[in-house]
Formats: sequence, C-alpha cells, structure tokens
Amino acid sequence: MIRIGPLRIGLLTLLIGFCCLDRLSAQTGTFIDRDQATDLRVVSYNVLWNTIFSDVDPTQAAKFERVVQAIDADIWNLQEIGPNNDPSNPTDDDVVDLMNTIAPLPGGATWYGHQAWDNVIVSKYPLTMLATDTIPEPRSTSVAMALVDLPDAQFETDFYLMNTHFKCCGGVGSEEDDRRQEQADALVNWMRDARTPGGNVDLPVDTPMVVVGDLNIVGSFQPINTLVTGNIINEGVYGSDSPPDWDGSSLTDAHPLHNDSSNPNDDYTWRNDNSPFGPGRLDYIIYTDSVLDVGNQFVLNTAEMTAQDLATTGLQAGDVTLNLAQGVFDHLPLILDIRPTNLPIPGDLDGDGFIGIADLNVVLGNWNQSVPPANPLADPSGDGFVGIDDMNIVLGNWNAGTPPTASASIPEPASLGLLLLGCTAMMRRMN
Repeated sequence: MIRIGPLRIGLLTLLIGFCCLDRLSAQTGTFIDRDQATDLRVVSYNVLWNTIFSDVDPTQAAKFERVVQAIDADIWNLQEIGPNNDPSNPTDDDVVDLMNTIAPLPGGATWYGHQAWDNVIVSKYPLTMLATDTIPEPRSTSVAMALVDLPDAQFETDFYLMNTHFKCCGGVGSEEDDRRQEQADALVNWMRDARTPGGNVDLPVDTPMVVVGDLNIVGSFQPINTLVTGNIINEGVYGSDSPPDWDGSSLTDAHPLHNDSSNPNDDYTWRNDNSPFGPGRLDYIIYTDSVLDVGNQFVLNTAEMTAQDLATTGLQAGDVTLNLAQGVFDHLPLILDIRPTNLPIPGDLDGDGFIGIADLNVVLGNWNQSVPPANPLADPSGDGFVGIDDMNIVLGNWNAGTPPTASASIPEPASLGLLLLGCTAMMRRMN
C-alpha cells in the first residue's frame, strides 16, 4: 500500500480543484463577470416578437445566441414570445429547445420553461408552482409565475419569479395607463396572498420574490410606485395597501445602469433614434431586499463596449440592436446577480467573512472524512462528505468578501495554482 501524507493529498487535491472549476475558468475579466461564482444570475429581456428564432430572423437569432453565451445566466425572463394562443407561434417548449441547442447544460441536463401569454421563464433549474394569472385577474394580464427549485447545497431557499408584460402605450390618464395600474395592483395583491397562509398561493416564509419584465411605463409612474410600496389604487377589487416585502417594507427597484462607464447615468432600456420618442426606461427588476442581496447588475449595451471587451466576451457591437447604424435598439437586456441576504459567503468555512487560505485549511484538515459534528462548515456542499465538491466551492469564490487585514497579501487563484505546482514538484524531488 502506498501511503500519501496529508500535505501531499491537500496539494494534489487543490490542483484537481482548480481544473474542475467551470465558473472560475469562465471569468472574462470584464464587467460581465459575477462578483461571486455562486451568485444566481437573472435576466429580463423583451426580444421583439420571436426574433430569437432563426426561422423568424436569422440575423437577430445569431445576436441572441452570442448574448446568451456571453451572459451565462441561470434564469432568462423573456417577453414577446408567441403569443401562445396562436399555434403557428413559438412556445416555451421552443425556447427550451433553443436554449438546449445554443447553451447546452453539463451532463445532458435540460433547461426548463414556463409561459404565460407572451412571457417565458427559461431556467437551468426546475420550475414548480406554475401559474399564468393573478387572482383576481386584471383586464390586461400577462404573468408567468414560478418557484425556481434551486440546489439545496448552494442555496438555503428557493426563488419566486413573476415575469410580466404590462399594457403598451397611452399616456397619463389613458385606458392603457389604467390597465397598467390594474396589473400592478393585482401583483401586489398576489404577493400578499403568497405571504399569507391560505388563498391561491403560499410561499415558505422569506422566499425571495422578484418582479421582472417590460412594464411599459410611458404614462403615469404610479404603477411602479404601487409595485415598490404596495400602494394599491383599486382597493375595492385588489384589497387594501400591502407593503410587499416579508418584513412589511417596500420592495427595491434594482435600477441597473448601462455598462458604459463614460455615460454612468444611462438607464434607458428602450431606444429607437428614428422614433419621435426618446430613449426610455421601460423594463424593470424589482425584488424583496429583506431576503436578497445584489451582486453585479447592468443593462447590457454592446454598442458602447470597448473593442477589447467585445473580443474577450465574444460579443459584437450590434448584438443588442436591430440596426446599429440607424440607432434602432428596441429593448435592452437587464442583468441582475442575486444571493440570499445575511448568509455566509459559500466557502467561508472559518466564518471570517473572507474566502482564502484559512478556508482551504478547513477543507484539507477534514479531507476524505464524513462531516465532523464539531465542524459541519467543512462540508459546504452539504453532501455529508468532505471532498472535491467542497474544494470547488471554496475556490469558486476565492478572494470574495473583505480580507481580515487591509495589508493581507491574497494570492489570485492562478498564482496560487502555480505555487501549488511548485510545491508538488519540490515534494517529488524530496522522495
């Protein structure tokens, strides 16, 4: 029997761990990267009536494929797919097939889809508690709602999505504006129902909730005020005011800005330079901030990306436009990375709020063991065994958090890997 000392096992394991980190190897060094490898990435994108499919518009479909591959989101919320009452139009099954083709998942896994009218949720993770309408149902409705079944080893809670498309057009006081308000009232009432036992929908306490979509705010701003604060206008139909967050407070409007640092205040999500209407903010992501923290967020504007960033990410300048030369953008994708609030950073095994050498030592010190009752943190994967999955979680979040001391010298994963290779070679020479 060949015996390998604990230190040697640790070094070899680290090398294996570095080779197995999918997310780490996918880092681009650009604004696109997640702050933490385990952050859940959510996108909202009005894609203009089925143009993501090559048989509808091959040019736009190729752009969408590049965007999907560059953004690498976990959940896409698309608007203007279908509508699904016309059998000749695409459905959520078609979106799933498309995603399995242009963004295949490891191990032959499939994407999951759910559709309501023209809204489609497509997710790497299973979708449950599917619904297509709030109750009561407003006159204009289009809400795909689902609970995303997240991996228990990575997330302590699942995640509830409401992907909606409010009524288009019409200024303040118009019929369309009234219908947008009804849609906002209905969603606030639905979130109250979700937080309250009984009724039409029940969520476990503190389940994160997010409203995303094209809200078409071209008239009154009151529908947004309603969604954020819970100020219901038609209380006779949708009940009394109800602050929508679990702690009885307002939601938070993520309000992502464009990735272009030269225009730090750009927040428009729709633009057409040939239209009499100026660029506007029509698309939103609004979330329960009492149970969610936000990482990276931005409105993707490929037209303003540097040549280096375009080359690094595989994107092209016109990828979020219909015609870049004419300034016709239509809608832009909104990207938001989220994680549960006040939970330790995955991989922070010593509890100091930072992922570094000390956390590696916790894993290595318990290597190949069942989780020691005295130190359950050694098993961040939650599979009851300390091994490569736990190492990957630590390395996937390397340098996340705040270093214990400002002067601490923290190696990057690549340089740490070189150091370990050197150590391994030295140990071989010592044999």
